[in-house]
Amino acid sequence: MRRFIFCFVVGLASVAVGEDATNVVVSASSQFDAGTQLMREQKYVVAVESFQRATQAQLVFPEAYNNWGISLVELGRQALAPEQRLQLYEQAAGKFSRSAEQNPTNKLTQLLWCQVLVMIGDMPVDGRVRLGCYQGAIEKCRRAAQIDPADWETLNKWGVILSTKLPDFAVDDNARVQLYKEAARRFADAAQNARFSSEVGPLYSNWGSALVRAARLAITSEEKTKLLTEAITKFEASARALPNYASTYSNWGNALVERGKLSRLRSDFRDALDRLNTAISLNPKDGTVYYGLARTYAILGNSIMAIQTLRELKRMDLTGALLNDAVQDLDFASLSQDREFLDLISPTGGRGVSFSNPPLRNLPR
Repeated sequence: MRRFIFCFVVGLASVAVGEDATNVVVSASSQFDAGTQLMREQKYVVAVESFQRATQAQLVFPEAYNNWGISLVELGRQALAPEQRLQLYEQAAGKFSRSAEQNPTNKLTQLLWCQVLVMIGDMPVDGRVRLGCYQGAIEKCRRAAQIDPADWETLNKWGVILSTKLPDFAVDDNARVQLYKEAARRFADAAQNARFSSEVGPLYSNWGSALVRAARLAITSEEKTKLLTEAITKFEASARALPNYASTYSNWGNALVERGKLSRLRSDFRDALDRLNTAISLNPKDGTVYYGLARTYAILGNSIMAIQTLRELKRMDLTGALLNDAVQDLDFASLSQDREFLDLISPTGGRGVSFSNPPLRNLPR
């Protein structure tokens, strides 16, 4: 009889434990659902509280940690004080790290973690912290690519970080060139998996830009020309895929100018004018394109169009930063003694530019 009572009590205890566990799961799930709905409503402060309660109720809950991190990032975007923004981004990185511990094979977690590390690195932080963030972001891209080798977005993100964030920390120009070339390889891998024009266009534009950056630092004229020619083919492919992508035409035009400065062929500069004018027609407020157009006219010896374009630039370059660059730019050598040019670049008339460029040719040697 006693044994029966003991078994019955134990049985009730087991049922109670089972019910408690079920309640915990239900509670965690309901808090997660509530937090997700709050995210949709952009109520990120209370969403954070819901995801926190969800992870307290269910310790292993990687999806909740991810959404918690995303909500913190959104709060960081809204923060006015840089210190608060940085703190929120760092907290978000901690949530993505916790999610990755609980589910190491989730590609999305790695990409979210990568993104917030780049955002921290872009903040006014110590140089060592910035480098560590960018290197950490590269590592997250590498892990995401291992999880899904066919994901073009991961490879593209990887290439962008290599070509735009890490070169400032390279020990010398040769190391920078290697970073740009590695980025180009990542873009090449991504291109094998991209399918839609909206994917291919920006991807090939990024690829071309990395090659142009490598060309600027290459030692020999032959290597520079080779890299620039390859870059031009990437911009052409980008334009075929996405004809209305203004930055492609801008980068394409500037690459043709750089190659023309090596070849001294007028055809390169004439093609550059066409691409740059297309870029302006697509985005008439981009001052950097007007600058590129003005220097191309200057190299061709067309002072009237060069100065006219600089006047257009002056109207939109409110800080005068781009016009200040023209003072030391070899490409404006043909205008070195032009009074209108000197008045544009300096309120006091400035000094003439004391250098000159070699003459252009119509045909290759």
